[in-house]
Amino acid sequence: MVNRNCLSEFRRILIAAVIAVPGLGSVLPAGMASERPDVVFIIVDDLNDWVGCLGGHPDAESPNIDSLAASGMLFSQAYCNSPQCRPSRTSLMHGVYPFKTGTYFNARGKGETKIATQTMQQFFATNGYRVASGGKVHHGGPGNAGDSLLRRPKDPRPVVNNFNALNPPNDGAALDVPDEEMGDYKVAQWAIGQWADVTEKPLFMSVGFFRPHRPLHVPRPYFNLFPIDSIKRPAEPDEDDWSDMPEFARRLARTHAHKALHDGLSDHEYIVANEEWDATIQAYHASIAFVDRQIGHFLNALKTNPRGRETVVMLVSDHGWHLGEKKHWCKGAIWEQTTHVPFIVRAPGVKPGTVCTQPVSLIDVFPSLADLAGLAPPSFLDGKSIEPQLRDSTLKRSPVISSYGEGNTTIRTERWRYIRYEDGSEELYDHKVDPDEWTNQASNPQHASLKKKLAAFIPKQQHPGLKVQAWYDQYQK
Repeated sequence: MVNRNCLSEFRRILIAAVIAVPGLGSVLPAGMASERPDVVFIIVDDLNDWVGCLGGHPDAESPNIDSLAASGMLFSQAYCNSPQCRPSRTSLMHGVYPFKTGTYFNARGKGETKIATQTMQQFFATNGYRVASGGKVHHGGPGNAGDSLLRRPKDPRPVVNNFNALNPPNDGAALDVPDEEMGDYKVAQWAIGQWADVTEKPLFMSVGFFRPHRPLHVPRPYFNLFPIDSIKRPAEPDEDDWSDMPEFARRLARTHAHKALHDGLSDHEYIVANEEWDATIQAYHASIAFVDRQIGHFLNALKTNPRGRETVVMLVSDHGWHLGEKKHWCKGAIWEQTTHVPFIVRAPGVKPGTVCTQPVSLIDVFPSLADLAGLAPPSFLDGKSIEPQLRDSTLKRSPVISSYGEGNTTIRTERWRYIRYEDGSEELYDHKVDPDEWTNQASNPQHASLKKKLAAFIPKQQHPGLKVQAWYDQYQK
């Protein structure tokens, strides 16, 4: 019997040798292309760890995502590159860190570097794949590279539409419409149709699902899964969680740093004052349950490959989401809830139900998918393939890096989270004993050498960009 790992390694070596031949570019042998797997990349918007397989909330309803995790490997310590949609997705799709380009926020900064490297979709297209990209994949849509592109379909609106991105996130609404009228349902059906299209080329799909992104509007049956009197709020410490946080972090907790206060109130203060905490959690749960159902439709179609190829499936989210933890809401921070994301891989040879606790990042998506397709990852990529961990989940990996503006960086190891802000203030959390990040140990002299070790992973050179302090000065006077 042929050893699959040896065969895979042989293919990578051969492909690299072919690419290195002058004049051949990315042209590969036709026979080898016929052996490549189909690759399906699913990205979900604003999904934190409130899914069953990650245990982020006891009431999570995500049977289809959980089933995918049970059929492959779950990376339980996976993190985004940046806690906002545009910088996270730009970094992921191009494989380059935000601190190298200045793409730090959803708002475009003056000094950003235009990224000239290929996107994942362009890379797979130039390597002989048929590319289908639909829904919210890049920040603005499916991207421009692909044989089939689908922009995100619009959703129906509630009778009373109170959504405004600058308002607090208490905009949940139960819609009296069937799933079939929702954008994510239409994305799933489009993806099923693309999957069924038989061509000689291998297939690369990038499929973006919008919920649980705001507005938290989904059909009423999903709200009914979570009765309002059963809602469980995130745990809170006995003492004020802000008592040991630096002033910069407290100000960050009160805002997205690019969003005005609401008559002097933060999102959290407004939601508490208006008694909307439980209703907003209900709407977020409902949105996850809804999108999980739509993802399930697509995953069911993937059970049979109409091209007779092996199939690689990866599912991630672009960043996490706060629902009151640290008295913060939504994204725009670099604590655990904002950066922790689902990251699941099902691929040939991966033992079902395996969990890897080594830190991985969305920066690792591009090189990993290239590697799993038997293609040499481009040299410009900043991430590292997870293929070694798919073979042995205990193999160690380096810490991961997340950025939120120039000079605001967090380093996450399997056990520790270290944060340094642009004003030099710090946070340090030990997840072995403090998974909620309630006790900041940055001032503990026993951890001085550890802080120094973790701080060494912070890039010494970061692309100039808008400082978070500038947002504070504009919106929190």
